[in-house]
Amino acid sequence: MSVDLNTVADEMFKMVEDGKGSKKYKPGDLFKAMIEKHEISKKEAKAAIRILIDSERLVYTYFNGTFVELPGREGAAND
Repeated sequence: MSVDLNTVADEMFKMVEDGKGSKKYKPGDLFKAMIEKHEISKKEAKAAIRILIDSERLVYTYFNGTFVELPGREGAAND
């Protein structure tokens, strides 16, 4: 079964968006979830995350590990 990587990327984005504030996702967590759900390869799962990172819908953060999160707002520290 072939799945469009943009569809997989959208599902990953939804997972991260739904967990905002309560759960941080490691890239491996997203890989495993999509591999299990869509029976895709790890290479395809990585490509889907790359789509989200390149389009700036998600960002990598490196604080006590590597996580994939929604980007912060500009000037959010001033709120």
